[in-house]
Amino acid sequence: MGSIDPEEPSASTPAGTTAQRSTTSPPGALFLGVIVWTDDPEVDPTVIAGRHPVTLARTVAVTIHEMLEDSEAYAGATEFLQSNPPPQDWVLPEDVDAWLEALREATPYPAYSFHHVPLTGGADGTNHTVINRYLQHALQEREDALTSDSSPSAVAGQSSGRHLAR
Repeated sequence: MGSIDPEEPSASTPAGTTAQRSTTSPPGALFLGVIVWTDDPEVDPTVIAGRHPVTLARTVAVTIHEMLEDSEAYAGATEFLQSNPPPQDWVLPEDVDAWLEALREATPYPAYSFHHVPLTGGADGTNHTVINRYLQHALQEREDALTSDSSPSAVAGQSSGRHLAR
């Protein structure tokens, strides 16, 4: 997510001024939104990262909305978009949540999920080993879900991937 946070210090400083060091620490967590466009394993999912879960949810919803508007690939997309409010009508976070839940009920794809990834431990505030293991596990779960026969034994071994309590 390439947005600029107005509360963060500027990367450049005008000539003749002294830059002040920020005493803020790195965020304690990163939030990921994953959009799976189709059940075709050859089509990569879209992964969007952000610091704020509410902003991330809106970004995921807008991304899906734009794809549905611009693509004829999704059966029923026109009807779904006509029967649910557009992004400019989403005032509250609950409006975004309601739109995403309506999408989930209307069609299996595009599908979305949200993940909370803690970022602590390393010199830069990031425990790269844990994050890499988590992301590898999440990708493997997704690949298994796409290629599994959906038998009860295969589904029982899968976790939701929502928490990193390992």
